[in-house]
Amino acid sequence: MSQKTFYAMLAAGAVFIAVGVAASIYSGVAVKVPLDNTLGPGLSDEITPEMDEGNSLSIHAAGSTFDFTAQDPDENTLTSVKDQTDYRYGLTASKPGEYRITIKNTGDSDVVITGTAQTKAGPLGFTGPMMLIITGVIVVGLSLRFRRR
Repeated sequence: MSQKTFYAMLAAGAVFIAVGVAASIYSGVAVKVPLDNTLGPGLSDEITPEMDEGNSLSIHAAGSTFDFTAQDPDENTLTSVKDQTDYRYGLTASKPGEYRITIKNTGDSDVVITGTAQTKAGPLGFTGPMMLIITGVIVVGLSLRFRRR
């Protein structure tokens, strides 16, 4: 292996490790994401943000008639309304975990959903960054093993 190839592999491995470390840190931080969607007649949408205590969610649904339910991580119902045509809901998480918002269009036209939620990656969100770190370590190891002596 040439010196140029050795340094290229070493740099690639270092980049994989750096991106993996940054992504693993980022996966534990709550970010604001849009909840925008349009539900056709007879369809339902389930929104499941992974929230820390104090994170917020704000949602507005309008259009055809729909049912709206919000549950906390322990599956306790926070709110449940039926046959709405315009509904706003705001939530500040009182405990960490996965909250569940369900909207079911029971009418004959579209329901437009808008809003935002602070959410972070779920338990599986850490596996991608770990795979990057492991790949980086393997590439660095291979470059060190096959370098010209």
